Amino acid sequence: MEPITDAEALEFLREAMVAHLGVVHDGEPYVTPMSFVVDDDRLLFRTKPGMRFEAIQTNPSVSVEVSRFDETTGEWMSVVVKGTAVERTDEATTSKTVELLRAKYSSVLGSPLGRDGLQPMASFPHVIEVKIGEITGMSSGRGFSYRTRPGRL
Repeated sequence: MEPITDAEALEFLREAMVAHLGVVHDGEPYVTPMSFVVDDDRLLFRTKPGMRFEAIQTNPSVSVEVSRFDETTGEWMSVVVKGTAVERTDEATTSKTVELLRAKYSSVLGSPLGRDGLQPMASFPHVIEVKIGEITGMSSGRGFSYRTRPGRL
């Protein structure tokens, strides 16, 4: 395994289509997939009422993970962000979140974001901002042969 730079981790995060959000709900870990965007030093996503939103309101410390695994080569990369989640209700942030999500996901067929245009708040009325407090990334390693690459499954 080999660490990647913060710049590489941030670029990987920007390109990822799905992240996993880790929260604590009623004292138990709870992880869910999500669509998201990166805007400067923050992640933005929408959520609906439920366990994820309740957990954020109760304990705003969160982790966000994105990863990629190449089944052909065994190469992988993973990035973890730790930060504080805050609901944003101001028009500037909510509008920007919808605009950025539309730009990132509009070409994805079958996505709720792609059906009949993006409903501005639809059933996901809560916009959440996670300031990137800490970002770390690891990869399977560079410069190793296929047979000796660390982390190969």
